[in-house]
Amino acid sequence: MSRSIRVTKAVAVASLFGAATIVAPAANAAQEPSMTITLGATVTGKTVDVAYKDSGVQYYANDGRKAMSRYGAMAFFVDYGDDSDPDGYDGRPGLTCETTGPTSPFRDSVSSGYSHTYRKAGTYTITATGYYCGEGGLQTVEKTTTVNIAKPAPAPKVRAAAHIEYTVDGLTATLVPSVTGTQHEMKYGRNKHAKYGVPLVYTMSFPEGAEVSGGATKGGIKRATCTKHGSVEFDPVMLSGDPVVVTFPKPGTYEVTLSADVCTSQRIVSKTVTIVVPPTDPTPTDPTPEPTTPTPKPTEPTPTPTTPVPTTPAPTTPAPTTPAPTTPVPTTPVPTTPVPTTPVPTTPTTNTTVPTTTTSTTAATTPGTGPKVETDRMGDDTNALSLGVAGLVGAGALGGIVVARRRLQQ
Repeated sequence: MSRSIRVTKAVAVASLFGAATIVAPAANAAQEPSMTITLGATVTGKTVDVAYKDSGVQYYANDGRKAMSRYGAMAFFVDYGDDSDPDGYDGRPGLTCETTGPTSPFRDSVSSGYSHTYRKAGTYTITATGYYCGEGGLQTVEKTTTVNIAKPAPAPKVRAAAHIEYTVDGLTATLVPSVTGTQHEMKYGRNKHAKYGVPLVYTMSFPEGAEVSGGATKGGIKRATCTKHGSVEFDPVMLSGDPVVVTFPKPGTYEVTLSADVCTSQRIVSKTVTIVVPPTDPTPTDPTPEPTTPTPKPTEPTPTPTTPVPTTPAPTTPAPTTPAPTTPVPTTPVPTTPVPTTPVPTTPTTNTTVPTTTTSTTAATTPGTGPKVETDRMGDDTNALSLGVAGLVGAGALGGIVVARRRLQQ
């Protein structure tokens, strides 16, 4: 059950954080008035969450008309030990406490707890104060706890970078965008920190006339904001998904840009790539240049075979050396000079042959004057042969035989 009794300014502040729940125990006139408080505190960074509970027994409260039992404390407050207003509940206005008579148990519990954020680091004492109707009227009970607010750790260093990888095939380019590095956690929804490895927003821009298909060219986390806490690594695959396919209108140079809004001090990271689309292959449109290109290549070897032709005569130069060995031919007749040794024994044969030849020739040709001419010639030959023989016997044997043989051959 929630209390809705008039509250002070401090209680109004407390009502924003939670309401006190009252459990109504049965009245018991025999119990002595008392109050017990349970106080707990949990610190997260500079923020403390306080859990408050109380219970006890008290006299009735009187509103001026009658005395009535109270199922909760008359009031309770939580002071955080700094200059801030306390949180709590105040049910005292318009009531006074009975000092005798019956008593009733009471109990309070702040279900959602109280939360407070300190402005600076330090040690603070949190004090919970409870009020109840006891001996002599309104009584108080205090419970304290100490919390230490440490200096916050410096925010982790985060940094991001954008990338675009691409390949070109004809007029078509395939692009894979990505963001690498780290960023702070995002605040998504009510008091929730989300560890998303993607930018808040990212977009890709393309030149005019380009046709884009496939992949994601923009995206992000809707309704998210950046914090300065934590460090989350980007997932490059989350951004790329399917590759982005871009078809350009014609060959040329084009620029494609990726921009990303990230949770870093940079906030915006971008990457621009220059894509060169080369002219289409000239082979199908103009085959003429293609054959002409290899033409010089076959002609280059043509001069090469001709160069060995001059070198062929070079090996034939040994041919002139062949006559050199033949020069001994003139020397060959010199060794043949032994021929004169052969005629020397044949000299008698020549003398015998000459008369025989003369006789037979003369016998056959005696009737006319013609034989006389032949006889004279033969006589001259005989004289010459005789001279040759005589010369052979003397110092000119070789020359005489040569002359005689020539004369005979004539």
